[in-house]
Amino acid sequence: MNQSKDEVNLHRLSLKHRELEERLAVLAGRRFPTEPEQQEESTLKKMKLKVKDEMESILVQRPELAGRHG
Repeated sequence: MNQSKDEVNLHRLSLKHRELEERLAVLAGRRFPTEPEQQEESTLKKMKLKVKDEMESILVQRPELAGRHG
C-alpha cells in the first residue's frame, strides 16, 4: 500500500503520543516526584497536547484517515 505523507505523519505522531503517555504514566506513579520530574511531567503534558493538536489538524484536512492510526 502506498501511504500518503499525511498517513505517515499521522502514524509518526500517534507513536509519539503513545510514547509520551507511557512516560507520563511512569511519572504519575511516583509517590514523591522530584522537582526535575515535576518539570518533566509538565513539559511532557505540553508536548502531548501539541502532538494531539497536530494529529487533529491532519484529521480535519483528511477525515478519511480517522481510525487508521494507532
